[in-house]
Amino acid sequence: MRIYDTLTTNKILKLEDTNLKILESESKPSQVPALDSSIKILELLATQGYQHAKLTEISEATGINVSTCLRILRTLEKKSYVVFSSNSKEYSLGTPLIALGNRAREVNDYIEVASGYLKELAKTGSTFVLVKRVRKSHLMYVAKEEPDLKVRLTVSAGDSFPITAGALGKCFYSYLDEEDAKNVLNDVMLNEHLKKYTEKSVITKQELNAQKSKILEEGIAESHEEYSLGISAYACPIFDSKGNIILGLGTYIPTSLINQIGIDDIKETMKSSAEEITKAINTLV
Repeated sequence: MRIYDTLTTNKILKLEDTNLKILESESKPSQVPALDSSIKILELLATQGYQHAKLTEISEATGINVSTCLRILRTLEKKSYVVFSSNSKEYSLGTPLIALGNRAREVNDYIEVASGYLKELAKTGSTFVLVKRVRKSHLMYVAKEEPDLKVRLTVSAGDSFPITAGALGKCFYSYLDEEDAKNVLNDVMLNEHLKKYTEKSVITKQELNAQKSKILEEGIAESHEEYSLGISAYACPIFDSKGNIILGLGTYIPTSLINQIGIDDIKETMKSSAEEITKAINTLV
């Protein structure tokens, strides 16, 4: 997280950098060549002119040698992701990809719907974000809206951080079922302690669970310089149609301004917005 002067685009104060895991650049070589090749083949079969293609055509178009191409196609065929016609000797995409495509569209749809609420929230003068769960124990920023101010806090979509870290992490953790929460702690704790980001970080299971009760009672989590010095944060849960937490709505505010901006009003606005978003996306997820 950083503070920027938006008129000069100069960074005024670097508040946080190493705490967030940045997703690797697409320009770096693939660490899993077989997976990379499989994706190339599937993408090729989805393009016009290659919806039905022979092995040699796929090999030439993707640059994957014939033997490797054949091994991948046979594996994909076993999973029904591609279909092989013994008559034409051609490969085409299988029907299970339809379900995956529909699910991907639903996911993007609900995030897009939820993102639409951020612009109005940012009019309060604060940065607002949405996070979703990625992997077993991390959250990732999937949307953000920053106020039109000279000096503002900023985050980057795609950055990720552990569940349990800061207000958004504590919020998400509090609404997980008991078994899921236990698995998250097993994954993120080292020597019975959570990672310490600042002197105010929550670092024990006991501290975390003590705050969980308050979060569930009030419907909002907060942190003050627990993850980044000088920064306070608030977060509310957003649920799917089954009542499972699916997104976190959060805001970041300089701690020095908390007593000057009517924080109680912002908290109530966040809670009502999270409820509205939950209702809006329940037809999608």
